[in-house]
Amino acid sequence: MELERLLLIDKSALERATAETLELGEICICAVIRLEMLYSAQSKSDYSDIESNLAAFRDLSVDAETIQTAVTAHRELGDKGRHRIPIPDLLIAACAQQHQAGVLHLDRHYDVLAEVLAFEPVRLPI
Repeated sequence: MELERLLLIDKSALERATAETLELGEICICAVIRLEMLYSAQSKSDYSDIESNLAAFRDLSVDAETIQTAVTAHRELGDKGRHRIPIPDLLIAACAQQHQAGVLHLDRHYDVLAEVLAFEPVRLPI
């Protein structure tokens, strides 16, 4: 039996996801993605709705190892003069590496992050 690949889905990809997106792998989120999505809530009921919708996804943990991986990657990018990456993207990519997941995205930053972190950047087909 083949294991389905894990894909952390970035906020921009999650907002544009379709039913076909679920066929790309097991779609996952992490605390960073959860917070980004909840930040977009326009009201108390909207916040609750977003929270309920996110409960459907597997949650990959973010811990001290994730943070240290992000710091190391940031330093490596800094050595190349390429450290101006949004912090949420850096943390999501570090989480993907930690859990051997890809990142489903619409953001060029993940291609840069894949130069220093071991994860597969997967552009959402739109």
